[in-house]
Amino acid sequence: MDFDALLKQLQDWTNKVPLVILGSGSSVPFNLPSMWALGEHLKKSISFTDPDDQIQFAEFVVLLDKLKDLEVTLHELRIRPKVLNEIIFKTWELVNKRDLEAYDQFVSNKIEFPLAELTKYLIYPTDKKLSIITTNYDRLAEYAASIAGAFICNGFAQNYLGHFTNQIHQSNLKALKGFSGQVNIWKVHGSLDWFKTQEELDIHLPLRHTIPADLKPSIVTPGLSKYFETQLEPFRTILTQADSEIENANGFLCIGYGFNDIHVQPKLIAQIKNNKPVIVISKEITSKTKQAIIDNKSKAYILIEEANTKDTRIYSSLFPAAEIIPNVSYWTLAEYLKLIKS
Repeated sequence: MDFDALLKQLQDWTNKVPLVILGSGSSVPFNLPSMWALGEHLKKSISFTDPDDQIQFAEFVVLLDKLKDLEVTLHELRIRPKVLNEIIFKTWELVNKRDLEAYDQFVSNKIEFPLAELTKYLIYPTDKKLSIITTNYDRLAEYAASIAGAFICNGFAQNYLGHFTNQIHQSNLKALKGFSGQVNIWKVHGSLDWFKTQEELDIHLPLRHTIPADLKPSIVTPGLSKYFETQLEPFRTILTQADSEIENANGFLCIGYGFNDIHVQPKLIAQIKNNKPVIVISKEITSKTKQAIIDNKSKAYILIEEANTKDTRIYSSLFPAAEIIPNVSYWTLAEYLKLIKS
């Protein structure tokens, strides 16, 4: 492997400011729950008094123990409304608790936050505009943009009581004085800060510790309901914007993203097939990632993962087979940043 050529390619593709795509792997280092941990939490925290709900939730637990995959389990079952609502509420409670714990760490500067460093790095070489697509509910992208001093555009007015509008993203927010630029954050599965009223109004209530009475979190759980929920606002507009960002991007930087999402993946794979460069950094490069990129014969890719607990494995269109670099962790965002800034 010609490491200098690899480094030059990484720096070139990153400095052209790719579209950033965040998956669940980008949040796990900050103690946000994995899908497995979320499944275990749901099993322990949910109970029902209605016999029919009890029967279905018992079926859910048995199937989850068998499949050991929360998303597949929810796809297999047609969940009753009361059971689904309880899953949504308990999911929100766990993810929100862990998110706020991370937020306190960021505020007190007790932990490093490489996503904020990446956001700062990428927002300046461009026309002060960066776009992030995330499948996560957490607020890590918003925290990173805030630390970078940017104005956040996610489809909601950034007020204490924010409203949704499909017009806000059309404004020239990057020119606002007092900000370093604009960061578009398209949360295709919803956010901890978004809620729906009984009148079906979409509102933004930042940094809540509890779910307000008579409101429902606007987060889309895995399973069959995902197909229906994402046809409604705010998801319809957000998915349209995410599709547009993918189509217009000059490249992609995927962080902890496993190419296992029906909303982002199809458009993304289509653009990769058109030989737009893609960089993936993750603890593990999933088989679906390899299928989407390597098996599709992309001519411009670099995939970076952990190997042997202490090494880094790299797949690239620059060389014919995977290469191991010993005693480095380039698959972490912190070490990746050191590479591109060297």
